Amino acid sequence: MDTTGTITSFSSTPMTRFSIGGDVYGVQDASTSYSLTNPDSQTLRFQVQQGDHAWYDSSSVDRSEVSAAVNIPGGTPLNLNYQFMVEANGPNGSFANTADGWFIVGQMHNDDNASGVGTSPPFAIQLVGDHLQVVARYVQPGQDPSNGAGNVQMLTLWTDPNPIQAGVYNNIQIQADVSNTGGGYLKVSINGTQVVNYSGPLGYGQGTNWEYGVYRSTAPETVAVDYRNMTLLTGASATVTSPSTPTQPTTPTTTPTTVTSPTTIVAPAVAQDTTSPAAAIAAPAAAVTAADPSALGAMGAMGAMGAMGMAPTSASGWSTPAAAPTTASLAGLDLTRFGFDTSTLATAAPQTTSWWGDQGTAAASQASNSYALLNQYLAGSSGGANGGMIAVAMSGPAWTQNSFLTKPQS
Repeated sequence: MDTTGTITSFSSTPMTRFSIGGDVYGVQDASTSYSLTNPDSQTLRFQVQQGDHAWYDSSSVDRSEVSAAVNIPGGTPLNLNYQFMVEANGPNGSFANTADGWFIVGQMHNDDNASGVGTSPPFAIQLVGDHLQVVARYVQPGQDPSNGAGNVQMLTLWTDPNPIQAGVYNNIQIQADVSNTGGGYLKVSINGTQVVNYSGPLGYGQGTNWEYGVYRSTAPETVAVDYRNMTLLTGASATVTSPSTPTQPTTPTTTPTTVTSPTTIVAPAVAQDTTSPAAAIAAPAAAVTAADPSALGAMGAMGAMGAMGMAPTSASGWSTPAAAPTTASLAGLDLTRFGFDTSTLATAAPQTTSWWGDQGTAAASQASNSYALLNQYLAGSSGGANGGMIAVAMSGPAWTQNSFLTKPQS
């Protein structure tokens, strides 16, 4: 039980282990000088470049992670706290991410050895472009949790409508009970604001272990993330009150800014697609049907455990490196169906506006003619003006133009 977050006996060598607050974690990276560093006793820095992956991965992924060596039994309350930051790698100090499959920065990894199949994480903190997202998954008791079996239910619980700010630490608190037989819940707060309050089945009925760092479908940009002050409590010490008003899986939208002057309206951002590691779905009841980044056979000819992206979490040691996939197998890989949300926020095209205003010389002339006719009529002029002529004069399209502000499409 990690109550301090203090890092001791640090090592960045793959398949070695070190301690975080007394809990043992194993290293899964490309064994470069920058993959995993320890700036101070409370901080880990993870970096990947295109082509950096662990010994059991294929070249289609980039990875630098650490994974807890001991599983938390299913149905055990847990309380996880840490601070997380992305480093700037884009223009003007921004964060850029073009990974078109998935980009996980923290996952509660299933005990795939107990399941006997590769699985997607029961819940994960990830990035879709430069937006944070929280997702969760479960199967009914006794069902096969492999994505190919079509039993996994995918929940997109929250997507931040605002882009993440590079160079700034975010306080993240996670309270959960990974259980699919009753009592399961997931609560996530970021910078003191609760963004997820879910109550319902969670996971696949197996134990789980916390795994974090960078795990993405390969992309050209170099990315680095920092974690500090990570603590993890389990059991009675982590017990929390179950959510009283659970949130339903939704994808938020931003509220459009009120237009106060005649200008082009910016349409509100709309919900992102929720392409999971299995398939895009619209509701938690829909079943996942395709393979995810850790599915059996997803990487072709390489070893099944490597293809699954399975963390070597058994206390006895690490897996033997798996054979690399063939070129033919990778050619058929559909990365867009690995399951993590790959779309971006859509913005509808605004419509043009039309306003009341000065109609120019023609309108002014028409107004003068109308008033002249009125004067003639009232004065009994011999010009022969009458009410009908006035109505005709005032009925021209320029005089009665009907302007309005159109509503933006969603």
